[in-house]
Amino acid sequence: MELLLTVDSSEWDGGSASWRPLEDRVPGVGVSSTPTGAVVGRWGELNVFACPSDPRHPHRWSIQ
Repeated sequence: MELLLTVDSSEWDGGSASWRPLEDRVPGVGVSSTPTGAVVGRWGELNVFACPSDPRHPHRWSIQ
């Protein structure tokens, strides 16, 4: 299985703002790390896996 898609509950760490995109770093303006409002489980991430050898095999997923 290979990783096909990852959906995370936040775009960056809201506390330290690590990995925050440059275009969202406006001094004096607070920007939410969750602009879509999508939450996976209890603020985790969803990983979807696919079989590279046969697309007819069912996809697998994991929530962390």
